[in-house]
Amino acid sequence: MTASEMTVRKFLKQLGVTGHQNLSDALEDAVRSGVVSPGSEMPVTATIEIGTLKFSHVVTASLKAPDADG
Repeated sequence: MTASEMTVRKFLKQLGVTGHQNLSDALEDAVRSGVVSPGSEMPVTATIEIGTLKFSHVVTASLKAPDADG
């Protein structure tokens, strides 16, 4: 594996781990505070940009809020 590939993998791993933690916390907080109903679905969009390369990658999906009991 090249050094370039390793930096890409490291970035994507960091994005995945921190994104997962932050999204889970935000969804749980939203259910607890009544902003969203347990089990409700909502659209999500993630964008990765590299300005130097004029590169942009957008991913859209649907997230489901956790049940009230976690």
